[in-house]
Amino acid sequence: MGAYFDESIIAAHDGTNFVVEKINKREQETEAGQGDEYIMSRFKYKADVMHQRYNHEIPAKNFVGDGGECCGWDVTAAQYEDVVWGDILYLGLYLGNAPDYIYKNKSVTSLDVVEDDQEIIDYVTWMDNNITVIQHDEWTYATSKKYDIIICDLWAIDRDVTQAHKTSLLNNYTNNLKSGGKIIIPISGETIN
Repeated sequence: MGAYFDESIIAAHDGTNFVVEKINKREQETEAGQGDEYIMSRFKYKADVMHQRYNHEIPAKNFVGDGGECCGWDVTAAQYEDVVWGDILYLGLYLGNAPDYIYKNKSVTSLDVVEDDQEIIDYVTWMDNNITVIQHDEWTYATSKKYDIIICDLWAIDRDVTQAHKTSLLNNYTNNLKSGGKIIIPISGETIN
Protein backbone atom coordinates (compact mmCIF):
# COMPACT_ATOMS: atom_id res chain seq x y z
CA MET A 1 0.00 0.00 0.00
CA GLY A 2 1.43 3.33 0.97
CA ALA A 3 1.44 6.73 -0.65
CA TYR A 4 -0.14 7.62 -3.99
CA PHE A 5 2.36 10.36 -4.87
CA ASP A 6 6.03 10.00 -3.94
CA GLU A 7 6.24 11.40 -0.40
CA SER A 8 9.59 13.05 -1.13
CA ILE A 9 7.89 15.61 -3.42
CA ILE A 10 5.28 16.65 -0.83
CA ALA A 11 6.64 19.04 1.78
CA ALA A 12 5.01 19.64 5.15
CA HIS A 13 3.10 22.92 4.98
CA ASP A 14 1.46 25.28 7.46
CA GLY A 15 -0.60 27.60 5.29
CA THR A 16 -3.26 30.20 5.84
CA ASN A 17 -6.25 27.84 5.55
CA PHE A 18 -4.73 24.36 5.55
CA VAL A 19 -1.85 22.26 6.82
CA VAL A 20 -0.07 19.27 5.37
CA GLU A 21 1.48 17.10 8.03
CA LYS A 22 3.77 14.11 7.73
CA ILE A 23 2.04 11.34 9.68
CA ASN A 24 3.72 8.16 10.86
CA LYS A 25 1.50 5.29 9.69
CA ARG A 26 1.81 1.53 9.92
CA GLU A 27 0.96 -1.07 7.30
CA GLN A 28 -1.77 -3.46 8.40
CA GLU A 29 -0.74 -5.92 11.05
CA THR A 30 0.24 -9.35 9.81
CA GLU A 31 0.19 -12.73 11.49
CA ALA A 32 3.92 -12.31 12.08
CA GLY A 33 3.42 -9.06 13.99
CA GLN A 34 3.25 -5.36 13.33
CA GLY A 35 3.57 -4.06 9.80
CA ASP A 36 6.24 -1.66 8.63
CA GLU A 37 5.99 2.00 9.55
CA TYR A 38 5.93 4.62 6.83
CA ILE A 39 5.32 8.35 6.45
CA MET A 40 2.24 9.71 4.72
CA SER A 41 1.12 13.28 4.09
CA ARG A 42 -2.22 14.38 5.53
CA PHE A 43 -4.02 17.46 4.21
CA LYS A 44 -6.53 19.14 6.51
CA TYR A 45 -8.26 22.46 6.70
CA LYS A 46 -7.51 24.53 9.79
CA ALA A 47 -11.14 25.55 10.26
CA ASP A 48 -12.49 22.02 9.81
CA VAL A 49 -10.09 19.34 11.03
CA MET A 50 -12.47 16.55 9.99
CA HIS A 51 -12.12 17.69 6.37
CA GLN A 52 -8.91 15.89 5.50
CA ARG A 53 -7.32 13.73 2.83
CA TYR A 54 -4.30 11.44 2.88
CA ASN A 55 -1.77 10.92 0.12
CA HIS A 56 -3.08 7.42 -0.51
CA GLU A 57 -4.41 5.53 -3.50
CA ILE A 58 -7.40 3.91 -1.74
CA PRO A 59 -9.47 7.11 -1.29
CA ALA A 60 -8.64 8.17 -4.86
CA LYS A 61 -9.83 4.83 -6.23
CA ASN A 62 -12.83 4.85 -3.90
CA PHE A 63 -14.04 8.25 -5.11
CA VAL A 64 -14.40 6.90 -8.65
CA GLY A 65 -15.93 3.55 -7.71
CA ASP A 66 -12.77 1.45 -8.13
CA GLY A 67 -11.89 0.87 -4.50
CA GLY A 68 -14.60 -0.51 -2.25
CA GLU A 69 -15.00 0.58 1.35
CA CYS A 70 -12.68 3.11 2.91
CA CYS A 71 -12.77 5.33 5.97
CA GLY A 72 -16.21 4.20 7.17
CA TRP A 73 -18.10 4.96 3.94
CA ASP A 74 -18.48 3.20 0.65
CA VAL A 75 -18.60 4.54 -2.88
CA THR A 76 -19.93 1.86 -5.14
CA ALA A 77 -19.14 1.30 -8.76
CA ALA A 78 -22.89 1.60 -9.36
CA GLN A 79 -22.63 5.39 -9.23
CA TYR A 80 -20.40 5.21 -12.29
CA GLU A 81 -22.41 2.69 -14.32
CA ASP A 82 -23.01 3.88 -17.86
CA VAL A 83 -20.82 6.97 -17.48
CA VAL A 84 -18.60 8.23 -20.26
CA TRP A 85 -15.10 9.08 -19.04
CA GLY A 86 -14.68 11.88 -21.58
CA ASP A 87 -14.79 15.45 -20.34
CA ILE A 88 -14.64 15.51 -16.53
CA LEU A 89 -15.10 18.35 -14.05
CA TYR A 90 -13.84 17.67 -10.52
CA LEU A 91 -14.83 20.06 -7.72
CA GLY A 92 -12.20 20.23 -4.94
CA LEU A 93 -8.42 19.65 -5.15
CA TYR A 94 -6.92 18.66 -1.77
CA LEU A 95 -3.63 16.85 -2.53
CA GLY A 96 -4.73 16.04 -6.09
CA ASN A 97 -4.89 12.27 -5.65
CA ALA A 98 -8.36 11.67 -7.10
CA PRO A 99 -7.99 13.95 -10.16
CA ASP A 100 -4.56 12.45 -10.92
CA TYR A 101 -5.91 8.91 -10.48
CA ILE A 102 -8.80 9.68 -12.87
CA TYR A 103 -6.46 11.12 -15.48
CA LYS A 104 -4.07 8.17 -15.33
CA ASN A 105 -6.64 5.35 -15.07
CA LYS A 106 -9.68 6.44 -17.06
CA SER A 107 -9.81 7.30 -20.74
CA VAL A 108 -10.55 10.99 -20.28
CA THR A 109 -10.63 13.57 -23.03
CA SER A 110 -10.15 16.45 -20.59
CA LEU A 111 -10.06 16.90 -16.84
CA ASP A 112 -10.76 20.27 -15.21
CA VAL A 113 -10.47 20.77 -11.45
CA VAL A 114 -12.07 23.75 -9.71
CA GLU A 115 -10.51 24.87 -6.43
CA ASP A 116 -11.31 28.08 -4.54
CA ASP A 117 -8.07 28.39 -2.56
CA GLN A 118 -5.15 29.74 -4.62
CA GLU A 119 -2.70 28.67 -1.91
CA ILE A 120 -3.74 25.03 -2.41
CA ILE A 121 -3.39 25.38 -6.18
CA ASP A 122 0.10 26.85 -5.79
CA TYR A 123 1.09 24.11 -3.33
CA VAL A 124 -0.07 21.07 -5.36
CA THR A 125 2.54 20.91 -8.13
CA TRP A 126 2.85 17.14 -8.57
CA MET A 127 -0.28 16.27 -10.57
CA ASP A 128 -0.11 15.42 -14.26
CA ASN A 129 0.36 18.62 -16.30
CA ASN A 130 -2.57 17.71 -18.57
CA ILE A 131 -5.01 18.38 -15.71
CA THR A 132 -6.37 21.93 -15.83
CA VAL A 133 -6.79 23.56 -12.42
CA ILE A 134 -9.11 26.56 -12.27
CA GLN A 135 -9.16 28.96 -9.33
CA HIS A 136 -12.82 29.73 -8.57
CA ASP A 137 -15.49 29.04 -5.99
CA GLU A 138 -16.68 25.49 -6.63
CA TRP A 139 -20.33 26.40 -5.99
CA THR A 140 -20.49 29.29 -8.46
CA TYR A 141 -18.01 28.39 -11.23
CA ALA A 142 -19.51 29.24 -14.62
CA THR A 143 -18.37 27.94 -17.98
CA SER A 144 -19.91 27.12 -21.33
CA LYS A 145 -18.04 23.79 -21.48
CA LYS A 146 -20.12 20.61 -21.33
CA TYR A 147 -19.03 17.64 -19.21
CA ASP A 148 -19.81 13.94 -19.15
CA ILE A 149 -19.28 13.74 -15.39
CA ILE A 150 -19.11 16.37 -12.67
CA ILE A 151 -17.65 14.91 -9.45
CA CYS A 152 -18.29 16.90 -6.27
CA ASP A 153 -15.62 16.33 -3.60
CA LEU A 154 -16.67 19.18 -1.31
CA TRP A 155 -17.56 17.58 2.03
CA ALA A 156 -15.84 16.05 5.01
CA ILE A 157 -16.70 12.43 5.75
CA ASP A 158 -19.00 13.23 8.66
CA ARG A 159 -20.87 16.13 7.01
CA ASP A 160 -24.37 15.87 5.61
CA VAL A 161 -25.04 16.65 1.99
CA THR A 162 -28.25 18.66 2.28
CA GLN A 163 -31.00 19.16 -0.26
CA ALA A 164 -29.87 22.80 -0.46
CA HIS A 165 -26.39 21.60 -1.52
CA LYS A 166 -27.86 19.38 -4.22
CA THR A 167 -30.18 22.14 -5.45
CA SER A 168 -27.25 24.57 -5.62
CA LEU A 169 -25.17 22.11 -7.65
CA LEU A 170 -28.08 21.40 -10.01
CA ASN A 171 -28.85 25.10 -10.46
CA ASN A 172 -25.23 25.93 -11.23
CA TYR A 173 -24.14 22.92 -13.30
CA THR A 174 -27.17 21.40 -15.09
CA ASN A 175 -26.43 23.42 -18.25
CA ASN A 176 -22.86 22.08 -18.21
CA LEU A 177 -23.86 18.42 -18.53
CA LYS A 178 -23.74 16.64 -21.87
CA SER A 179 -26.70 14.48 -22.79
CA GLY A 180 -26.64 11.56 -20.34
CA GLY A 181 -24.15 13.37 -18.11
CA LYS A 182 -24.15 12.94 -14.33
CA ILE A 183 -23.34 14.97 -11.25
CA ILE A 184 -21.83 12.53 -8.76
CA ILE A 185 -21.44 13.15 -5.01
CA PRO A 186 -19.11 10.33 -3.86
CA ILE A 187 -19.28 11.12 -0.13
CA SER A 188 -23.06 10.54 0.00
CA GLY A 189 -23.27 7.93 -2.74
CA GLU A 190 -25.68 10.08 -4.73
CA THR A 191 -25.98 10.81 -8.42
CA ILE A 192 -28.04 13.84 -9.38
CA ASN A 193 -28.99 15.13 -12.81
